Amino acid sequence: MTVLTVAIMLAAFVFPRTLVDQQDEAVREAANDRVIVLPKRGWTQGLPARYADEVRGTDGIKTAVGVVYTGFKLPGKDNVFLGSNAVEAEPFIAMHHEIVAPEAEKRAFIEDERSVLVSRDLARERGWKVGDRVIFESWVAPGKWEVTVACIYEAVGASWAKRMVWAHYGFFNRGLPVDRRDKLSFISAQVLDRSHAGGVARALDLHFDAEAVRTLSMEDEVLSAASAGRLGAVLNALDLVSYLILFVVMAILMNTLSLNVRERTREFGVLRAIGFGPRQVCALVLAEAAVLGLAGAGLGLLLSYALIEGLVSPYLVENLQFAAVEVPLRIAVTGVIAGVSLALAAAVVPALRIGRLEVREALGRLT
Repeated sequence: MTVLTVAIMLAAFVFPRTLVDQQDEAVREAANDRVIVLPKRGWTQGLPARYADEVRGTDGIKTAVGVVYTGFKLPGKDNVFLGSNAVEAEPFIAMHHEIVAPEAEKRAFIEDERSVLVSRDLARERGWKVGDRVIFESWVAPGKWEVTVACIYEAVGASWAKRMVWAHYGFFNRGLPVDRRDKLSFISAQVLDRSHAGGVARALDLHFDAEAVRTLSMEDEVLSAASAGRLGAVLNALDLVSYLILFVVMAILMNTLSLNVRERTREFGVLRAIGFGPRQVCALVLAEAAVLGLAGAGLGLLLSYALIEGLVSPYLVENLQFAAVEVPLRIAVTGVIAGVSLALAAAVVPALRIGRLEVREALGRLT
């Protein structure tokens, strides 16, 4: 029960910090020369596909790419998490320096409409190689989608591009039901002068203001910061609660370890009688607490990884278009240190108490 208590505490400690770190990372990675064009009424409305050409023709825009969510999944493997979008291949490759791959593979992807661009992390996990045929199903579209892996890329400084599959918009669009064709989830536009990105965003909204589908355009940095801000308020509150949980768990641990030491007072008395000194007895109590804390920390990390990367991350990617969430190593290490430190702190008082107890008194106790 002590191990389980520490494990639950650690999971509650790691969870909000991981999500906060993910949002902070997204803000740091956001390109400052891009403008994102969204439907003003939300993701479900969609933008007409022709908007991408109109954005490309706007003053101050270098290039733009239309993007639609595909919801690809591996048949019979719903537990395998991956993100997927369909894009206009040539402008997408041209404006995303984060996508690092051999030029020949990039060109192969652009030229073959039935091919996909796959992140190295995902390809390594699934054992995919360039030239492999892969069949996907989709959460949002009927049928099976058979494609060729044309390019495997490294996502450099872009956590949002890890564990991703990028298909061709034209190929995916033709496979959709008629009433869902020729729509985009959003448009990403690269500006000529990053200092004018805000003005370009306002000009785009003004351009589409008289259309049936109005837009909400903002700089990529601003969008990332706004998303982080909305979620951050909730996560900061959870962060505060996690500190309160630490104090509660420490009190529970102290009570548990105190009872444990008290029940074995005679055993410690025997150790003292055969030559163990007060410091050695204290060290034994602290060592036992450290082992319990370490075991709880290990179990807590397993719970954290299962919860965050197995449940939360796929949900955020599939339903809210978030980047994949991973538990950072530094947070995992901090959690382990916190688990062990908390157990040691809770054991200090009972360890000092048993260390000061006289041998005769310890041996004379029944409980």
